[in-house]
Amino acid sequence: MINRTNCFSSALYCCLITVLCVVLSVSVAVGQMAETENVQHYKMISTVEYVGQGQFRNQVEELFTVKEKPLSNDKVQYFISAKDLFNELSFVVDRGARQLSQVCESSAFWAQVNNDCVKSLKKVTKANIGKTWKQAFNLSSVGDSFPAELKFTLTAIQVENESVGKMIAVRALSEPFFVKFPQGTAKSKINTVYLFDPGIEDIFLSVSVFETTTTMNGFQETLLHEVATCKTDATGKPVDLKGLGKEFEKFVEKVGLTKDFKIVKTTMLPEWAKTTGLQAAQTANICSSLACEGALNPVATISMPTVRVIELQGNANELKTVNAQLAANEGGGGGPWEWLVDKVGFWPAAGIVGGGVTAISVGAGGGGGDGHAASP
Repeated sequence: MINRTNCFSSALYCCLITVLCVVLSVSVAVGQMAETENVQHYKMISTVEYVGQGQFRNQVEELFTVKEKPLSNDKVQYFISAKDLFNELSFVVDRGARQLSQVCESSAFWAQVNNDCVKSLKKVTKANIGKTWKQAFNLSSVGDSFPAELKFTLTAIQVENESVGKMIAVRALSEPFFVKFPQGTAKSKINTVYLFDPGIEDIFLSVSVFETTTTMNGFQETLLHEVATCKTDATGKPVDLKGLGKEFEKFVEKVGLTKDFKIVKTTMLPEWAKTTGLQAAQTANICSSLACEGALNPVATISMPTVRVIELQGNANELKTVNAQLAANEGGGGGPWEWLVDKVGFWPAAGIVGGGVTAISVGAGGGGGDGHAASP
């Protein structure tokens, strides 16, 4: 009897030790996961410009922070905060399933656009350095105003500078596409460039230029959205991207950033531009970002805040608030081109304003106006 009791006690003791070890292992793993939380800082400059029978311009400059929290099953949760523009934006990227989930209600539509478009991806950029390829996105789920398909030509090259080291530059140039309105159509295009680390896990910079032009109201009208996002330190100082060389200067020529914009006659942003026009810019930004990476992670940390900022720039009440914040912070001076030349230092100082997108070059200026939210 004593031997049996001793055996039972020994077995129970072993079981307890085993359970305790498992609990401790899980606790250590959770602690290590928390310790590996990655934090990145970025500055974004987003400009909406319009030329018709007058001119409109609104520019938003903001620092935002991206916190990356690894989860189980190859999932990553992101928390994006920009104190002056929007409350925390969060979502989960499932790398295996290539899906974006757990987003707030206001971003649910754009999460679905990401998830629908990622199904069309054919190539992963990491495996195509030094090559040019084609990529098309099925937009049938986005709405009747947009084309059934959005096509890009992608090129990826390796670049290097003394400060950062080796990087991967990826450029996405869309084919012209038409956006439909009740009274006509608008011819559109987006050009985008990203600078990644060699593993395409970190983003140093992204620049996108969207343009749509129409004569549906009896005169030429052009809506232009430019956005530049650069990695910074916690104080907002951008990463040093000087010295990337002539090959990179030639590579970015076709992006088509506007060098100058002058307000001669202030006007309001017309209805077609602040609704479907800006929705087209939002959709095109998501597609071009996905094309540049060939996946959702990490470009969703740039495209999702971009979509939210465009929405703010098309909303009457929020636009007034944004303009007041810019005035208080002395923001909204030069546009993305001036910032990239003066602060980041990588863009050709001579100015690349042509290429695939026709620049609106009419001096510098500011403008105002109101609008409606660009989200559907």
